[in-house]
Amino acid sequence: MVKPSKLIFIRHAPVDTEVGYLPDNDPDAIINEFKIKNLASYLPQDCIWYVSPLKRTIQTAKALSKYVAVKDMILEKKLKEQNFGDWAGRKISEVWQELKNNSQHNFSFICPEISPPNGESFLTQLERVSIWLEELHFHDPQTAVIITHAGIIRGTLSFVLGIEPDKVIGIEISHLSLTRLEFLSKTDDINRGGRFRILAINNKAD
Repeated sequence: MVKPSKLIFIRHAPVDTEVGYLPDNDPDAIINEFKIKNLASYLPQDCIWYVSPLKRTIQTAKALSKYVAVKDMILEKKLKEQNFGDWAGRKISEVWQELKNNSQHNFSFICPEISPPNGESFLTQLERVSIWLEELHFHDPQTAVIITHAGIIRGTLSFVLGIEPDKVIGIEISHLSLTRLEFLSKTDDINRGGRFRILAINNKAD
């Protein structure tokens, strides 16, 4: 019987934000040791970790690694959050003035195709993570931990399940939540159903 590999996605710890303002592109994480230790108890030992190179994900990974043995920690640029460019750190009311003539979304600040000035759209972010997932290959079945951002996890779900970007950005992905997948190697993908299977979405380590 074919044995799949597993991917455990974790959204980083929360960040400090000022009311009425968009967060910076690379803010610090707020580390709660109790929550970190509790989350760590759900993670397997001695796995490869893929980590977004932004500060909040690195800080979350380092905090978790105090309680979990890590085989190797790899910083992966394709796992970065969507770049909000010139909008980062600005007043929300000012940005809304720039957006008022664009299409609006019921559950997201901006629609997937909209790219902030000097930033990128969710569609570009989705393309990044899709390339990473397609290129991911393990010689033997194993489990990997991925510490990243809500947008990357939503992009993964869009790619794996074929969900339209307009719909997938409405999926809630909480800080320090777990989203679990398993996947087959390309050589084992010989039947219907695709390479990837969802095991859990947005599980909270309570």
